[in-house]
Amino acid sequence: MSEPISGTAAAHVAVTTVTFAGLWANTDAGVILGAFAGATLYVLTSRNLRWWEKLLFGLASFLCGLIGAKYMTAILNATLSSTLGKLAPGTEAIPIPESVGALVAAAVMITFVLMYKSRLEKRAAAEEGK
Repeated sequence: MSEPISGTAAAHVAVTTVTFAGLWANTDAGVILGAFAGATLYVLTSRNLRWWEKLLFGLASFLCGLIGAKYMTAILNATLSSTLGKLAPGTEAIPIPESVGALVAAAVMITFVLMYKSRLEKRAAAEEGK
């Protein structure tokens, strides 16, 4: 069991770091937290990776979340507004926050990159077998 002061100190350090990173980078703190949450989600659900690979992929996922937040938010807003417009008329104008776009971008983009990488590796292995 961890000490309560260490968990509190870790949470304090995380919030302070996100606050200063948001001020320094002129980025919303919600976007940074969303990208961090998406990267954490990816790292915790990934299997068959060494610790340093998880660290590097987590960092890449975090950066993808920061960079792709606006784009993923636009995609989610367009998809949700068209879907909700058909299911419940009058709900088309419900906006999705950019922090949710950062979370989704961080969790999804690195998965697409690794999926594409594995397809390329399979294709290269098949060509070597010929």
